[in-house]
Amino acid sequence: MQVAERCGVHYTTVRRWILDGNLPAYETPGGHLRVLDTDVHAFLESRKLRGWRNVTGTLRALIVDDDAAFRESAVEFLGRQPNMRVRQAADGFAAGRQVSEFQPHVVILDLFMAGMNGLEVCRNIKASPRSRQTRVLVLAGYATTENIEKAKEAGADLCMAKPIGLDELHGAILRLARGSSDGGGTPESGTDPKPRPTDPEINS
Repeated sequence: MQVAERCGVHYTTVRRWILDGNLPAYETPGGHLRVLDTDVHAFLESRKLRGWRNVTGTLRALIVDDDAAFRESAVEFLGRQPNMRVRQAADGFAAGRQVSEFQPHVVILDLFMAGMNGLEVCRNIKASPRSRQTRVLVLAGYATTENIEKAKEAGADLCMAKPIGLDELHGAILRLARGSSDGGGTPESGTDPKPRPTDPEINS
């Protein structure tokens, strides 16, 4: 199991904990980082972190996009799905208020918006103790390698290219809500089945 998934954070956050000396780890001959399960448990206890929990019951999703047509169609479609509550925000400032009030499990976030862009919104979500376990799905109209990497560094749990079908979006939201995350993935599919060499794993 990946440490980032266990702790409900992005894998770059875990690497920072390790490099800062806060989380003990060792390196395998192949160059992969490994963390003992007992060390992860002790770290979570010391930081009062509960780790990621899969969503049960009603799933709360927040759509953040300055494209009103996409935002409203996504809200209408997702709102018809069973066990889902959906809200929307037209910009990054409104998104901050909704994250605080609505406490969504998953935020679907447009990368490029006027004012506060998606990268800044994502960083704010992941930096706050109240929302750091919120899953962030970034949608990018220009899903270049550089933009995907920037989103991952900001803490995005999944990156996908726009335009995107609503059925595909719904499926991605459900995967994130169940705790499945790839930390970015490819712009075409949004998934990457290969484990990242920089993604620390837990050894029992």
